Amino acid sequence: MKKSFLIFLGSILLVFNITPVSAFAKQPELKLSKTMSNLSETEQQDITNHLETFELKTAKNNNELSKENKQIAKKTLENFKDNLNYADINNGEKNIILDTDNEDIFVAITDGTIEVVERVGEFDFLINGEKNHFEVTITDGPDDSALTVNGEVGTMATWKYESSKWVNVNAQRNFSTYTASALGGILGTIFGGIMGGYWGSMAAGLAVGAAYNYASSSQYPTNVGRSHIFMYTKGTLPLVDRKTVSYDYAVYRGENVYLGRAEKIKRSCVGCGV
Repeated sequence: MKKSFLIFLGSILLVFNITPVSAFAKQPELKLSKTMSNLSETEQQDITNHLETFELKTAKNNNELSKENKQIAKKTLENFKDNLNYADINNGEKNIILDTDNEDIFVAITDGTIEVVERVGEFDFLINGEKNHFEVTITDGPDDSALTVNGEVGTMATWKYESSKWVNVNAQRNFSTYTASALGGILGTIFGGIMGGYWGSMAAGLAVGAAYNYASSSQYPTNVGRSHIFMYTKGTLPLVDRKTVSYDYAVYRGENVYLGRAEKIKRSCVGCGV
């Protein structure tokens, strides 16, 4: 079954456009510096150096890739400046997502690990050939209570609260067994697809941050998580800034264990930054 991915991260980080489009589709005009506009110049150079020197034969999981997936990864890496969809550095860990010629396939790099991810169903994905199923539901959140729970009262004083959503995630295996890049790409596709529209695109941009929190929860071995996503605006039309914040939890032994937060801001004007 052919499904279109939602380009969730490239559209967030580009200051020019946030309209949801066919995911992981090619954008020839995309420039490397714009794709990594959330990073400092030093971090951008670290990502570029990593991609320029990355070799499949020395990847930590080289033996997990089939001959076909090695060819996909090799071709994608050779043209990484055109294929780069998302890059970030989280606690020193490099998280990178690259587009491919197939809109249902992306390449995820987490430091020295490389994975070819293919969507084969609405909630089914092949990760280096291994099928993984994800159950994801999204419901309206009651209020902005998470700000109080997490001790951040008042930090959003300049922002107008619009709405919130609870995202419930049930993965096939424990979160700590996934890499942040592969899990983030998968969750971003699902988040954006379910929520849809402008906010769906922005919420999907939080996916790698949420996935990093999930994947780093090895002390809470679970495959069930929850994210409380908040949407805010600031300013008046046509100059309206938008912010999405995700508070991420592991559901461990029947309790919600707070893991951390992720945030994305879309400025209304070119050159405003993020």
